[in-house]
Amino acid sequence: MKKYDYILAGGGCAGLSLVYHLLESSLKDSQILIIDPSQGEIPNKTWCYWSKESLPIHPKAARFSWNSFYLKDAKQQLTQPLNELSYHHLNSHDFYAHVLEKIGQFPNVHFLKEEVLELIPTGTKIQVATKAATFSASFVFDSRIKLSETNESILNQVFIGIRIKVSEPIFDPKKWGLMDFETRPSKGFDFIYTLPFSTDEALIEYTTYTKEERSEGELLEELQQFLLQKYGSIAYDIKFQESGKIPMSTRQFSTSVSPRHIPIGTAAGWTKPSTGYTFAPIQENCSALVDCLERGILNGLNFPRKKRFIFYDNILLSIAHHWPKRLPDVFINLFSTSPPDLVFRFLAEKTSFWEELKLLSRLKFGIFLKGLSRYGTY
Repeated sequence: MKKYDYILAGGGCAGLSLVYHLLESSLKDSQILIIDPSQGEIPNKTWCYWSKESLPIHPKAARFSWNSFYLKDAKQQLTQPLNELSYHHLNSHDFYAHVLEKIGQFPNVHFLKEEVLELIPTGTKIQVATKAATFSASFVFDSRIKLSETNESILNQVFIGIRIKVSEPIFDPKKWGLMDFETRPSKGFDFIYTLPFSTDEALIEYTTYTKEERSEGELLEELQQFLLQKYGSIAYDIKFQESGKIPMSTRQFSTSVSPRHIPIGTAAGWTKPSTGYTFAPIQENCSALVDCLERGILNGLNFPRKKRFIFYDNILLSIAHHWPKRLPDVFINLFSTSPPDLVFRFLAEKTSFWEELKLLSRLKFGIFLKGLSRYGTY
């Protein structure tokens, strides 16, 4: 039986990020195996995050950021500058190329295009069974989500985005569109998200919170209707297209079978349930994991979220489930009553309790009291 120090069950963003952080540490010579049935296939994804500087894993040649943003509905447009923070964009193809190039310099990192069938704890080791063979490792880091647990009661953030090139300058590259609520009338909560790279090129996404299955065709039609409504019959070329579904829930999507089986990524609850942002928490938690491994701290590697942020998320998710049409007012109220840097730090769960009291005390309470009346784990 082949033995490894670390086995990654899943080679997506979380798995590759963890390997990157391992290779940046004193553990860089560890024997590492990445098992993924989709190995070699790079999904079309866009990841964004806010921070003072680009994260170290972000390749220098692929950095693009904004320092101003807007939210818009039928009545108003709220435009806000960021002070100390910037909003950073990273394309999945640039990320994979950067991380895989680094991995290529380490012959101790191996890939296997297989599906993990079973995890078997054996004392201080854990066995990983695939159709081809069984392996042994000191730790297994698992980014797989059990689909059976993403049931119909869970709200999903479903989206489709296209990067378009137009024939005339219609975008303002100095600010990104965080949320534009001027979409076609719907029963739920939806918005347009715009990342302008120049005056004639932008990534535009249609996003909706829903429990229903939505086909790419349906989502693309909504996005095309928005473009027609916003810009008229302007011609454009599609340079890139992405789509996805992010579970918006404070529930756990993975169960650990052993202290040496560590869920990571969305499976570990690293996706912010109320917003869907994941990339920055992945980097922070992967760095913390590696730090613990370096120092020989082998217990408590799950990094649970602070309970008060789970409480905040469940209130917002309660509103999203029962009164989704009230969410545009909630977000505009949030960003119009507090400095944007404070709001983004709050959304990143980096604020103190006193900062949160100050921020929350400025909001209109009515809808939050309704959300609290239907409070639960969503």
